[in-house]
Formats: sequence, structure tokens, C-alpha cells
Amino acid sequence: MPTIKTKSPRRPWMPEHKPFERSKPNSAFYTSPAWRALRNKFIQQHPLCEMCIKEGRMPAAAMVVDHIVPINKGGAPLNPENLQALCASCHNRKSAKEDK
Repeated sequence: MPTIKTKSPRRPWMPEHKPFERSKPNSAFYTSPAWRALRNKFIQQHPLCEMCIKEGRMPAAAMVVDHIVPINKGGAPLNPENLQALCASCHNRKSAKEDK
């Protein structure tokens, strides 16, 4: 027998959840054909994480093309000299430091 989904009851001790808000103002840029083409070419030319190599760790496969100087802080969006290939772990660490 099918069941009818109902909204769970409000529990007074639980905090209200706010709706998810996208915090990426540059999302249109990251879906543009120019960025996609540059990103794919850059990853092919730099297949290993540059930060892992600099820090002397076993380099992981690069999964993210990161802007060294973020776009919102004046970095050039399509300049290859402002890009670095990073693994997901290094990118997350770098982004966390920038957000502080």
C-alpha cells in the first residue's frame, strides 16, 4: 500500500534551517565555454597537484584548477599564469585559509 509523505512535525528544541544559498557569485563564469576549455587544457598540461609537489608529499592527481589570486580579489580569470592545478584536499585547505 502506498504511503503519503507528510512533513515531519516541528520539534521546538531543533533549530530552524535556512534555505540553501549559493555563495558563488562567479558561477556563470565557471560554466562558460572559455573557462571549460582553458581548464581542460590546463589539467592535461599539469596532471599532478602542484601544492603536493611544493610541500614534498607524494603528488596526487590534480582535480581542480585554482586561481592563485582569486577572481573576487582582482585575479585575472583566464590568465594561465594565475592558475594552479591542485588535488581536492589541497584545494579545500587553500580555500579554507582564504575564507578566514
